[in-house]
Amino acid sequence: MRYAHRKGQRCLQGYESITRQFILNENTPFVITEAYSKIRTNLIAGLGDSPYRSVVVTSQCREEGKTTTAINIALSFSRLDKRILLIDADLRRSGIHETLRLKNRFGLSTILTRESDIYSGICAEVRKNFHVMPSGPHLQNPSDILGSAETERLVRILYDYYDYIIIDTPPLCIANDSLLFGGYTGGTALVLRENKTTHTELKAALSTISLSKAKFLGVIKTHCSLKYDKSSDYRTVIEENGGTVEDDTLTDEDVLEE
Repeated sequence: MRYAHRKGQRCLQGYESITRQFILNENTPFVITEAYSKIRTNLIAGLGDSPYRSVVVTSQCREEGKTTTAINIALSFSRLDKRILLIDADLRRSGIHETLRLKNRFGLSTILTRESDIYSGICAEVRKNFHVMPSGPHLQNPSDILGSAETERLVRILYDYYDYIIIDTPPLCIANDSLLFGGYTGGTALVLRENKTTHTELKAALSTISLSKAKFLGVIKTHCSLKYDKSSDYRTVIEENGGTVEDDTLTDEDVLEE
């Protein structure tokens, strides 16, 4: 498979100089980098011997840090010297191309509707080993498209060229699109935000995910603060085995710290 930048689908210049606060880069504090490394380790363990080396990322509500988390998971995986593809499968309110400053003329939607080929829909080497498939233009019937045999065919083709695939999907309160990937992906990770996601919303998300054929990999908790680490205002927690996270049940062992 070739990865040549096509007209209309190139990374904008100067990406490495972007100083986005929460996107992993060479200036990211060690505590955050290490947190994502631990998430990566847990996800790899959760995937186990599955032939589907992919993670679907979703949340219950908007503004829980889902897309940032998906990007950083993919970046963390790319540091293992593995070929990583990040797919923006939120065909309603995509944001990866804006965060990473990529063009969005071609992407997942144009590939699935056969308005472009796969090569045109991928931004290759956004960073080393890190490739991105933007959403492409929004569609009127995203669930129908994502639930089609064409989507499954595409993902199965991509497994031949990437070691891991991270798929960012819409929040469950908007659509159940993440469930459509269940039959041919390794599992689903749920993102929730401290002091925003309620216990009721968490239970609703877990109930919805249980309807999927995919394995539930766990919960990633964002925007956490540690009493013993006052210098950090952004941290991530993951609970393995798909258990419900309650604020008063989190212990030091749950915290992804160095």
